Amino acid sequence: MSIRLRLTVWYAGLMALTLVLSSVILYLVLNQSMTIETDTFLESKARDMSFSLQSALRLPDLDRFAEGDVYAQLLMPDLRIVDESKSLGDLGEPLDPEAARLAVAGTSSFNTVVIRDVRVRVYTTRITIRGNQVRILQVGRSFERFEHTLTWLQRALLIGDLALVALATAVGWWMAGSSLRPIVRITRTVQSIGESQRLDQRVEYEGPHDEIGELVHTFNRMLAQLEASISAQRRFVADASHELRTPLTTLRLNIDLLRRDRTAEPPERAEVLDDIASELDRLSRLVQGLLDLARADAGFHLERQPVRADEIVLDVYHQVRPAADGVVINLGETFPITFYANPDYLKQLLLILLDNAIKYTDPGGQVRFTVERDGEWVKFQVSDTGRGIAPEDLPHIFERFYRSRGVRRQRGTGLGLAVARWIAEEHGGHIDVESVPGHGATFTVWLPAGDPRPPASLQSS
Repeated sequence: MSIRLRLTVWYAGLMALTLVLSSVILYLVLNQSMTIETDTFLESKARDMSFSLQSALRLPDLDRFAEGDVYAQLLMPDLRIVDESKSLGDLGEPLDPEAARLAVAGTSSFNTVVIRDVRVRVYTTRITIRGNQVRILQVGRSFERFEHTLTWLQRALLIGDLALVALATAVGWWMAGSSLRPIVRITRTVQSIGESQRLDQRVEYEGPHDEIGELVHTFNRMLAQLEASISAQRRFVADASHELRTPLTTLRLNIDLLRRDRTAEPPERAEVLDDIASELDRLSRLVQGLLDLARADAGFHLERQPVRADEIVLDVYHQVRPAADGVVINLGETFPITFYANPDYLKQLLLILLDNAIKYTDPGGQVRFTVERDGEWVKFQVSDTGRGIAPEDLPHIFERFYRSRGVRRQRGTGLGLAVARWIAEEHGGHIDVESVPGHGATFTVWLPAGDPRPPASLQSS
C-alpha cells in the first residue's frame, strides 16, 4: 500500500469515525431532549387535569385534555378503570399497571410502554378528588411522531455522513498527492541521477518551508556535498596518478639507462643511482601520505599515550638539523611538558612543518622551532624567514595535492599539510597559519594539554 493511499485511508477513517460519533451524539441528545420535553408536557397536562378533577362537582370529560397522540386514564386504587380518553380506542386496561401500583403508595413515575406496537411515554401519579377519594391518573403521549422525526434524522445523517466521507476521501487523496508530490520528484531525481550519474541535478521546490521543504533542502544539500566529494575524489585520483607517474617515469628511464650503458663510469652510475634513490624516497613519501589520508577517510583514529613534548621537539630538531641545507634552525627554550599524544604521528606532523619551512627558506635564512604550555593547550610553533604564502593560496594550502604557482617546481607531493592537519585534528587540536609574502610564514599547532581518556573510576565501572 502506497503512502498516499495509507494517508487517504487514515484521513477518511478519521473523518468517518468523527462523523459517526457526532451523529450518534446528535441522535442521543435529540432523543433525550424529546423525552425531557415529553415528560415536562405530561407533567403539566397531569397537573391541569388534577386541578380540574379536584374542583369539579362531577368528573369532567377526559377528552377535553387528551386528543390526537395524548392519552389519559383515571383508575381506582384497585386499578379498575374509572374513565379513559377516546384516543386510546377502548383499551380496557391500565396504560402502565406496575406504575399504577406504585402510585397507590404515593410514588409518581415516568415510564415508556408499548401499546399496539407504538411506544408511549406515560406519567403516573396519585390524586385526591372530592375531598378524600384517591384516584390514579395516567397521562401518556405517543412517540410515533418523534420516531418519524428520528427515523428521518437517521437517514439524513447516514446519507450526509456517506457523502462527507466520500468527499473527505477525494480531498484526502488530492491533499496527500499534493503533499507527496515533492517526494515523487525526489524519487524521480534520484532515479535520474542513478541512471545518468549526474550529481549536478537538483530537486525543484517552490512550496512553504515545512517538513517537505526541509527534506528537499536537505536532499539538495546532500547532492551538493556528494558532488563536491566525488569531484574531490576524482581530482584526488587524477592528482595521485600524476604525482606517481613522474617518479615512476624517472625510475624507468634511469633503469633503462643503466641497462643500455653497462660501460658507464662509476661517477655516472653513482649519479644515476642517487637519482633513483631520490625518486624512491619521494615515491615512499607519496605512498605514505596517501596511506595516511586513506586511513583518515576510513575513520582511523590514533592511539594516544603520555609523552614529553620537549623530548619530541628535541628528537625532531636533531633529525632535521643535518638536512637544513644552509638554513639556520633556532630551537627555543624547552620545558618538560607532559600530555597525551601519539608520538610517531606527532613527530611526523612536526617534520612536515619543519621540512616545508626549510624547503621554502633560502640558504642563510632562519627557522625558529618552539614549544610551550599556553593554558589548556600545548603550542608548537614553526616560523621561517622564507618567501611566505600568497593571500590567495592561504585558504587552500591544506587541500590535498594543492601547490601554489610559485612553488610547483619545488620537489614535493602536495600531501604534507593535509596529513599534518589530519594528525592535529585527530589529537583534538588545529593548526593556525600566518604569513606575509616575502617575510616568511608561521605555523602554530594547538593540541589539548589535558587527558582525553575517561577518569579511572569510569574505566573500572
